[in-house]
Amino acid sequence: MEFDEILPKDFSSFTPGKIATYIQIEQRLQDIGGGGQKGMEYKQTVLKQAGWKYDRLTGYAKNPELAAQAFNRVRAAMRSCEDRDVLLEKIIALAA
Repeated sequence: MEFDEILPKDFSSFTPGKIATYIQIEQRLQDIGGGGQKGMEYKQTVLKQAGWKYDRLTGYAKNPELAAQAFNRVRAAMRSCEDRDVLLEKIIALAA
């Protein structure tokens, strides 16, 4: 799946009628993770491994540069893979 590049400003702006790319990625991660609570936990694990160092209650606008870096790592890994375990391995490698 192909997603647009995420910029720091994306976490503090809104375009009517368009779902933000980072939200689309979050939704896809939750689906890959199995949906429900398992999907939420998977999404959090992936984002942590991609470089997001805050807990799930901290908004991305707190550190938009770091959030953009983490989401763009996820985005890059998702280009070639959507297998739950392989995707996590690719993200860990990208963040190293």
